[in-house]
Amino acid sequence: MNSALPAINIYAVMPQIVLVSAATVVLIVGLFERFRKGIPYLSLLLLAVSGVVAVNQLGRGPVAFSDVSPMMVMDDFSLVATLVFIAGAVLTVLISISYAEARSIDRGEYYALLIFAVSGMSMMAASTDLFTFFLGLEVLSISLYVLIGFEQRDAGSNEGALKYFLLGAFASGFILYGMALLYGASGSTEYDVIARTLGGERSDAVNLLLLGGLGLLLVGIGFKISMVPFHAWTPDVYQGAPTPVAAFLSTGSKAAAFVVLIRLLVSVFPGLQMEWIPLISVLAILTIAVGNVVALVQTNLKRLLAYSSIAHAGYMLLPLMAGSQDGSASIVFYLIVYTAMNMGAFGVLAVLSARGMPCATMDDLAGLGSRRPLLAAILAVVLFSLAGIPPTAGFMAKFYLFSALVYGGYVELALIGLLFSGVSLYYYLRVVVWMYMRPAAEAPAEAAGRLSFSGMTALCLSALAILAVGVFPSELLQLAEQAVMTLP
Repeated sequence: MNSALPAINIYAVMPQIVLVSAATVVLIVGLFERFRKGIPYLSLLLLAVSGVVAVNQLGRGPVAFSDVSPMMVMDDFSLVATLVFIAGAVLTVLISISYAEARSIDRGEYYALLIFAVSGMSMMAASTDLFTFFLGLEVLSISLYVLIGFEQRDAGSNEGALKYFLLGAFASGFILYGMALLYGASGSTEYDVIARTLGGERSDAVNLLLLGGLGLLLVGIGFKISMVPFHAWTPDVYQGAPTPVAAFLSTGSKAAAFVVLIRLLVSVFPGLQMEWIPLISVLAILTIAVGNVVALVQTNLKRLLAYSSIAHAGYMLLPLMAGSQDGSASIVFYLIVYTAMNMGAFGVLAVLSARGMPCATMDDLAGLGSRRPLLAAILAVVLFSLAGIPPTAGFMAKFYLFSALVYGGYVELALIGLLFSGVSLYYYLRVVVWMYMRPAAEAPAEAAGRLSFSGMTALCLSALAILAVGVFPSELLQLAEQAVMTLP
């Protein structure tokens, strides 16, 4: 008996195809030693091509991979997310060029793994099935396991990779178990089938399976976004990882997990809002509190940025309570701004490290304002934005985020967020005080050398984006709103 084969639309996965092809090309070219110096620039070119493909497909409406089982869909939400991932990867490559050369890790596989990680993130964003979500998650995770431990002679890098691998394996186990429970409740791993199960009449056993599956998924995704109490790995891994990789981990990986979380909670599990809203509210407040309070006592800069990253994850969880397009759009807007901010912060540390200048602790930044005025000014702008001080993009991101909470009727949560934003001023401005008001014990000899052109380009782009979006946020906000309008 013949049956018609399902129609497959390759167009729906074109961004992922281009990214995987780009990573493969970089990996193959990297095998030839004579092309070693050109690998970063080839990576930038191929990432730019991937970005052009994604931009060209914006606004064309959702396109499913298959007419029988969609598995993946190309819509504005996944395309905007992919563009954010690509932008983060481009900045990572730029700040990696001199850093990787100085640390002797400038090999083709380093840049290939970055692009493979982006392809995994893009797959996660486009997934409409638990299997493709998990496949994208593992492509991302395996790439990061290797990248974090890429400095093989550095004990901190090896330790960070081992910790992330072990805890990441546990998180993947929770996600798989959650997928099994959701399959048992709905008979499918497709998002829309699970959503229809939630929309119909259900027995107590099915309710229990759905709640258990959602809870286990939240554990696994909570690990990726550094949500309390699944955050303990974050400071150790950020401190041990190569600085550009820490920047990429704190932005791209977190953004991918949030994109999946938005699609799941808004499109798949709105029928369980009464159950997950109180849970997410408590976890968001705990995440904000732990991140900000522990950051107050940090002297190591990468650990400080790690706890700052935890706090910002808590802020981005809050608008999920609103359950509206405005809430989801504010998270997408925040993720775009957060990518520029954290890339700028870690980028300054990477540029300094590439010159052999110490930048591990607060004391190492003393006198930076006089030794490296442009670098200090960029870091100050980034820190002001992370703190939410106008007229930076960070202020606008928090403004839209808290506005969505207020309009959704969660005034108390908005006030708590504002309170802890005030707490964060102390540790962000303390770094600025150290740079401009504390003299260096002795000026290092490297202070007279030229800084990396590519690294400074990335930092200037980040700073300009922060200031431009802070003054003219409307275009970016419209893009975020356009993205979430395509969600079911």
